[in-house]
Amino acid sequence: MKSFYELTRVLTWLALLGLLGPSTVFAQEEKPEEEKIPVEMTKPLLERQPYDLVLVDTAKDGKPVRIKPQVFPGGRPPSGTPTGNLTIELVDVPGRQFAISWRNVKRYQQFPQLLLDEARSQLQAKNFDLSFRYLQRLKNEYANYPGIDAILEELLVQNALERFQSGALDEALGMLEEARRKYPNRRNLDTSIQSVGQRLVQGQIDAENWESARQLIGRFEKLYGQAFEESINKWRAEIAQRAESEMKIARQQIQQKDYRSALRATEMALSIDPDIPSGKEQLNELIRRYPQVRIATLAPGEANPPHSTLTLSGRRNKRLIYRDLSEIVGYGPEGGEYISPFGTMLRPTDRFEMTVVVRDRLTPVTGFDLSRQLQDPASQNDPIVARLTPLIEDLAVREVRQVDLRLRLPHVRPEALFGFVPRKGDVSKFPVPQNGPFREATFQDEGHAFVPAEDFKASAKLPPSEIQMLPFASSAEAMSALNAGEVHMVDRLDPATAKRLLVETPDDLVVDHYRAPTMHILVPNLDNPYLQNRDFRRGVLYGINRQDILHSRLLAGEDLEGCAVVSAPIPVGMNLEDPVAYGYDPSIEPREYAPQMSIALRAIAAGEMRKQAEELKQALIPLDKLVIGHPNSEISSQTCLSIAQYLKRIGLPCELKVVSPEITSPAEAGVDLLYAEIQIAEPLIDVPRMFDQYVPLVHQRQYFQLALRQLGESQSWQEVRERFWSLHRLAHDDLLILPLFQTQDYFVYRRSLGGVGYQPISLFQQVERWDVAPALDVVKN
Repeated sequence: MKSFYELTRVLTWLALLGLLGPSTVFAQEEKPEEEKIPVEMTKPLLERQPYDLVLVDTAKDGKPVRIKPQVFPGGRPPSGTPTGNLTIELVDVPGRQFAISWRNVKRYQQFPQLLLDEARSQLQAKNFDLSFRYLQRLKNEYANYPGIDAILEELLVQNALERFQSGALDEALGMLEEARRKYPNRRNLDTSIQSVGQRLVQGQIDAENWESARQLIGRFEKLYGQAFEESINKWRAEIAQRAESEMKIARQQIQQKDYRSALRATEMALSIDPDIPSGKEQLNELIRRYPQVRIATLAPGEANPPHSTLTLSGRRNKRLIYRDLSEIVGYGPEGGEYISPFGTMLRPTDRFEMTVVVRDRLTPVTGFDLSRQLQDPASQNDPIVARLTPLIEDLAVREVRQVDLRLRLPHVRPEALFGFVPRKGDVSKFPVPQNGPFREATFQDEGHAFVPAEDFKASAKLPPSEIQMLPFASSAEAMSALNAGEVHMVDRLDPATAKRLLVETPDDLVVDHYRAPTMHILVPNLDNPYLQNRDFRRGVLYGINRQDILHSRLLAGEDLEGCAVVSAPIPVGMNLEDPVAYGYDPSIEPREYAPQMSIALRAIAAGEMRKQAEELKQALIPLDKLVIGHPNSEISSQTCLSIAQYLKRIGLPCELKVVSPEITSPAEAGVDLLYAEIQIAEPLIDVPRMFDQYVPLVHQRQYFQLALRQLGESQSWQEVRERFWSLHRLAHDDLLILPLFQTQDYFVYRRSLGGVGYQPISLFQQVERWDVAPALDVVKN
């Protein structure tokens, strides 16, 4: 039967060509199957294998048939009225050849001609992209076929006109210039280019994109010279006039001693025209008079965070408005290294005693003031003082400005206990009065601004007259502002951007990281009956692919030292040799992503809760969704969005809510899970404080409270490590705080900003030494 159908198929095509009569085909005993459209013909012409079309005058349906492409002398079918026969092979009947007389051929179309016709048709329909794809195939496979350049020329011009009318001037210019390069003899191209160029430059001037405007003007002058001379002179005159107008405003503000506004106006003048006469000299003089530091921040935080803050943004801003009696500045072989900005702290080798000497040139606080502060019951409202006073066995004031203390138990790092603000007079006032070098100022600009406190102005050699924190939504936007000279620093880079800058740092920038790591955690609302259940909390953590969020989404597939998933909210450091990692037990592996385990644990938790509800004769309220609260920072927003996506996959819909970074209670924030970025500077002090602040005591089991208390009573570094590892195991098992990962945060600044310091604990650790070098701080725009 197969051979019969094959025969009838051949006869049918011969009949269509007029080589056989229809009776020859259909006189057979069986009727052939209905002809089907070949699969190849269902594809767009652009995707088909090459074929030619031939139409003969004897064709019964008047349609051409597909044949295998022919090779002709010169590449084209013979013109005029050729004689003889044409030998063809039908595409649908491969392997068989037939002869057709040329006098019967009404039309012969080669495949490149078909592509060319379709490219022209798509051009007329203004489907420019599709038309270009047809021309691209012609260029690749039939480069010498006539007619391609004519359509490509028309395509470039028409597409440019369409982009011009839609407002995409830069695209229109590119297309016109490409047409001019390829087809220099086409008429009116220069006129069209000038028309688009005028609109493009004027648009950049109107939008105050001065650098782009200047670059375009220089480009047109170089490429087109006299053709653009009138327009170029007009543009440059307008730019010079705008720059001079800003300089005039700046000079008026200098006379009024409004140096801040004068600095802005001068910078604007130089961004408009970097070569304006006396512009750079005036800028240098204003920087000397009003050294303003502008910082692009990806985590604005609160301008006046509480003194007890542990958050990354809080500790950064706290350093501007508070100075503690003892401050950590780095790490040594045995934990943190400390200094006192108010004097000297002396620690004998037995670690029982501590001597504090305050200097009158540094603070009005005396030894008597410190003694009263440590003994007054009102001071117990300060959580840091409240943790210290029970450890003091005896204290005595010597020579007015010296206090000698003896502790009940030896402490491995007693300086770490004195991180409170020394106060004079009434110690019952809260919040703690600010004693730092800066105070928040109110301007009309977006973000936070800080200016020197009055006493700091007198004591410092040349403090920044203002520190301005400007919020940005992404590291990319912040880096654009830094490269344009709009800011001096980006306070925190997303890990992927940091990795890229570490590989290749521009000469005028410095990339560094904070020495203290940041712990990213989820604090469960333990007033929620579901999150009270440990199995439910474990199920939530198993349902979050922390490794993918960190490595794929935040690090963009790269590795960055100090960034790692953790098994408890305890720093793992840059590596296991890092002094800050003394509390982390590397034998406890982080829980892996296991969605099936997550579902199973939540089912177990639901069963336990139903049983408890039945025993109490109460109805179990179903959990419709989890509300996740997070601060308004780049990394927290990206991470929480990813967490919500993972939890949704396992049947836990989530809602995201932006909350203050300084809120410590999920219940007060009205959320089920609170995302926090905690900077752990001294684990021995900060980890217990973190649990005290974020986990209510009523939800801490007695053995957990005991582990925290015993850690604080450690008398040797060996005990610290052993008790920290016990706490690590309990934190890993109980999940009162859900650990996500640790990051080592990086920042970048211009070399014109001096005194920042190497690997500071937090951004403003050496802010009193910051200095803007006028000669280097010329705006780049």
